[in-house]
Amino acid sequence: MSTETIKIPRPTRIELLRLRRRLSLARRFHSLLRDREIYLLEVFRETLKSVVEARKRLNELLVKAYTSYYTAIYLHGFEALEAYSSTVPATVKLQVSYKNIMGVWSYSYNILDMPTPQPHLPLELSELQLTRREILELLTRIAEYEKALVNLGAEIRRLRRIVNMLEKVYIPRLERTIRYLTMKFDEMRREETIRAIKIKRRIARE
Repeated sequence: MSTETIKIPRPTRIELLRLRRRLSLARRFHSLLRDREIYLLEVFRETLKSVVEARKRLNELLVKAYTSYYTAIYLHGFEALEAYSSTVPATVKLQVSYKNIMGVWSYSYNILDMPTPQPHLPLELSELQLTRREILELLTRIAEYEKALVNLGAEIRRLRRIVNMLEKVYIPRLERTIRYLTMKFDEMRREETIRAIKIKRRIARE
């Protein structure tokens, strides 16, 4: 915790009022940022949970897909399989948009033209054709989740630095400065009171 004070040009009562307003604003700002950090941490955990589940499901589908693929290669040969699959589109178009997660921007992906099942392909690739749509959707969803995790993590680190600065440096300095000025003005008021009493007594004796 910081033990320094805020430097002010002149220690006046107006400056003391300004410091108290700054302290109130800093505490409100700290509370808002802290709430936002907690919310983003919860979103980060939920997104991480979602990406783990999506990867687990993707691995299950890929195991089935590769099994079908290698079975087809074993039965028909690599060259024949290449000839069969030459009519299957090699690329997929994605629509990229943006989404806002509590002030954090991230990407969102949508598949525009999903390849249709090809009836002329070997029967051994039927499992692959049936799961192709889900595999592609899982891949886009995982990419979306992982980009969101990167952006959320960067924003959480930034918020944590600001919250820690407010909590451990700025607010303690304001509080220490306010205490110092309050004690100084209280002491000045006591001195003025004692001085006024002495003056009254002197006038009364005269």
